[in-house]
Amino acid sequence: MAVNVEMPFHKARELMAPYRNAMPINQPLPEIDMMPPDSPNVLVDAVSLGGAAGQKPLVRHVLVKDLNKIGTRMKFEHPKTGVFSNKAPMGLYAIFDGQSCAGEPGPMAAEFCARNFHTKLLKRLAELSPEAADEANVQAALVRTFEDLDVELLTNQPEIMDGCGASVCLLIGQTVFTAVLGQCSAALCAAEGTANFAPVMLGGRQGVVEADILRIRFAGGVVYGDGKNVRIRHPSGQESSISRSLGDRIWKDPAASKSPLVVSIPEVHSVVLGSSDQNPFLILATSTVASTLNIKELVDIGGEYLRQPRAACGEIATRALVANAGSAQCTAVKVCFLPPIDDDHKRRAPGSSGPELRPQQPVKKAKVTNARGGTTQSIRLRHLFVKFADGPPKDGKKPLRSRQEAETILRRALLELKQEVKSLKKPPKDATEIVTATSKKFQELCRKSSECESAKKGGAMCGDLGWLTPEELAGMGGSFKEVMEVLMPGQFSDIAHSDQGLHLAQRVA
Repeated sequence: MAVNVEMPFHKARELMAPYRNAMPINQPLPEIDMMPPDSPNVLVDAVSLGGAAGQKPLVRHVLVKDLNKIGTRMKFEHPKTGVFSNKAPMGLYAIFDGQSCAGEPGPMAAEFCARNFHTKLLKRLAELSPEAADEANVQAALVRTFEDLDVELLTNQPEIMDGCGASVCLLIGQTVFTAVLGQCSAALCAAEGTANFAPVMLGGRQGVVEADILRIRFAGGVVYGDGKNVRIRHPSGQESSISRSLGDRIWKDPAASKSPLVVSIPEVHSVVLGSSDQNPFLILATSTVASTLNIKELVDIGGEYLRQPRAACGEIATRALVANAGSAQCTAVKVCFLPPIDDDHKRRAPGSSGPELRPQQPVKKAKVTNARGGTTQSIRLRHLFVKFADGPPKDGKKPLRSRQEAETILRRALLELKQEVKSLKKPPKDATEIVTATSKKFQELCRKSSECESAKKGGAMCGDLGWLTPEELAGMGGSFKEVMEVLMPGQFSDIAHSDQGLHLAQRVA
C-alpha cells in the first residue's frame, strides 16, 4: 500500500500497524530443544583374561557409553522418529574375537574391526529415512555394517590375513539389537522374581550354518560331518569349523573358489526391554567362554552379581580360563539395565545386597556441604582396599599380586557379605538395618584383606572413609566415582579401581 508522504506521521503509523504486526520478525520464535540426548542408563564393564604374554590380544572389546555423542562429533544426523524418537539414548557394546575364525587365530582382524565398527554403524544409521526408523531397518543396518566392514578389510587391508567373530549389542532407547557372528554368544536375562533368572539366547555358537551348506558346495568347498562336528574343507586342503566370520581372506578369495566359502552375515535379533527387574542385564561372550559355559550358567553368574558388571565378568572369565587350562583369551561384557532416572536424578544403585528400599521408608539424608558453585551432596562409605601390580616386579622385590588375584579377593568378600544378608532370619527393613546386620562380617573381612589404614579403626569405624563429596570421589581417579555415585544407602558397590588400587565399598549413609 502506498503511503502519502504528506500524511502526518502518527496517521501513517496507524495505517501500517496491521502490516507491521503481521511481519515474521514480530512473531515469537519457535522453541528449539538444544539439549543433547542422555546417555543410556546402564552400568557396563568387561574383563579379559588369558592370552599369550607379550603378544597382541586376540580379542578386543568396545564399550561406547554414549553413541549419540560420538555421532554428533562425527557430524552424523540420525532419524528422530521410530525407535529413535524422544531423543533415544544410544550405546554400543561389542566383542571382536580373533579365536572365532576360519583360519589360524590372529589379532589383526579383531583390532581393525574394533577400531572401525562404530563409524560404519553410525553411517548406516544416518542413512535411514524417518519412515524407515523401525526395528527391521535397524537390523538391516547392522547386517550392512558387517558387510561394509568386511569389504573394507578385504579390499584395503591386504596385510590382514586372519579373521574374527563378533558379538555386538546396540542399545537404542528401550530396544536392544544384537548381531552375533561365529562362535561368540549373546544372552539376555529374563528374571522371574528376585532369584529366578532365565536366559534368552540372542544369537551365537554358530558353527557351519545349515543354510550355508548348499552355497559352500556350489562354490567348490567340501562339507562333511554332522551335528556340531560339521566342517568345511577349502580346495587348498585347509579346514574350518565355522562358515561365517569377518576377514579370513583365504576363505573369500575368488581365485580359489567360485564364490566366498565363508561370509560375514551375522545373526541379528531385537528385543524391547521390560522393566529393569524383568530384564536386568545382558552378557556378551567370546567363543572360548561360550564353549565352556552355557547361557544358563552365564546368566546364573550374572545374577549372583546382579548389578556389579565388573565382578560378574571377572567370575565368568576366570571360570572359562580355568576350563581352557589357561590356553585361551576369555572375555565377557555385561550390560546392566537400570531403572529410569527420577525427577531428583537418582538412580537405583547397582548390586543391591538386600531388599529394595520402599519409598515410604525414611533413609538418612545425605550430608550437604559447601562447595564451589554452591552446595553438593556427599555420601559416606566404608571399604575394603587391595593393592595390585601388573608386570614383572622391580628391583628384585617380592612380586605383588596381579589385578586378577586382587579382584578374586574382593569377589569372594562380596559373596560373603551377600550371603550374610541372605542368612538373616528377618529381611532388613531399611538401609540402617542392612548396615548394622553386615557390620560384623564387614569388620572381619576388612581386617583380614584390606590394605587401607582405615582397616585399623575400631568397631563400626573399621574401613570408614567418612563423608565424600562428588569432587573427592572424582579425585580418587579410575572408575571410583562412576561406581560409587549410584549407590543407595546400605548397598554394596561393584569392584572399582582408583589410582591406588581396587575397592569394594558399602554406602552407609
